Amino acid sequence: MYFLNMIRKKSNNLKVLFAIRKKWKQDCLQLPLSTAHWELYSIIHRLCWRELGQFPDLVNCRGFNDRIQWLKLFDQDEKIIECTDKLKARKYISSRIGSSNFTQIYQVESRFEDLNINELPKSFVIKTNNDSGSYVLVLDKSNLDMEAAKDKIDYALSRMYGWNNAEWAYAYIKPYVFVEEFIEPESGSPPIDYRFHCVNGRVAWVQIDIPGTPKMSEVTVDPLGVPMGVHFSTHKIYSEKFVKPETWDEMLHMARKISHGWKYVRVDMFSTKKKIFVGEMTFYPYCGTYKGEGQMIMGRFLDFDRTTYKPLLIPRLEKENSRFNVYPAVKSLK
Repeated sequence: MYFLNMIRKKSNNLKVLFAIRKKWKQDCLQLPLSTAHWELYSIIHRLCWRELGQFPDLVNCRGFNDRIQWLKLFDQDEKIIECTDKLKARKYISSRIGSSNFTQIYQVESRFEDLNINELPKSFVIKTNNDSGSYVLVLDKSNLDMEAAKDKIDYALSRMYGWNNAEWAYAYIKPYVFVEEFIEPESGSPPIDYRFHCVNGRVAWVQIDIPGTPKMSEVTVDPLGVPMGVHFSTHKIYSEKFVKPETWDEMLHMARKISHGWKYVRVDMFSTKKKIFVGEMTFYPYCGTYKGEGQMIMGRFLDFDRTTYKPLLIPRLEKENSRFNVYPAVKSLK
């Protein structure tokens, strides 16, 4: 049975590859694709087939997902690497809004074992700059499981995050571990995450992620803070309950300034009564694989220009400093 399943899987993979090559030939007639695009193009199509059961339409983009895949191929910019890097992004954001809207960074090191835990306060957060979701929340360092934390951070530092989802920028970020300030919750629960989806320096809509049990709730609102009645992230609980915080207008202003000059970027923030904190800039949310009708509706708001294209950046990056030099532990599959 095992070998039979392997044969079926290989056969299905070949069918998908054949379909991708057929679509490639058609897309080459209408899009500025070159042989250098093939690897990323193929990854994008395998990703969408695996997660969504269909290929993206890069010529006549249908929804949010298709537009994100278009950006991966045709809007590559070296600044995306800088802004995806959780450490370097601070410098870029500071050039737009100043440097007062960040959590404090205590330490930055190349290896977990070089962190000096004794010099840290009681509570803090350990993160890596080169991926998404790798962090260790430490509420009391006397209870920190050093071995488990090291294993998690070491793995994050060594892997080439994002490449298999065509999130190409992560592969060119030099990995570091850093420790940042832990912001005490004002209400006893984690802060609300405000995700500003921006197009050409304009806030198109805001995704509000509200921590809860067992799952996070989500509200999508327009720039005025009015719920739009759209369930965008189907892996979160749909809600329409939202009260604008006192810092709402200021956050909007900051999101506009940070996103100016980008066809699309999501600017993430959280806010206390006293201060706004900018978290990160996200260019390819959820890899562009949202399920459900919500992504089709919200895609209409990503009305950036798709008649202008930037040259593919990856060939030059590979010549200057290959991603396999940045992540030597990762073996080339070529």
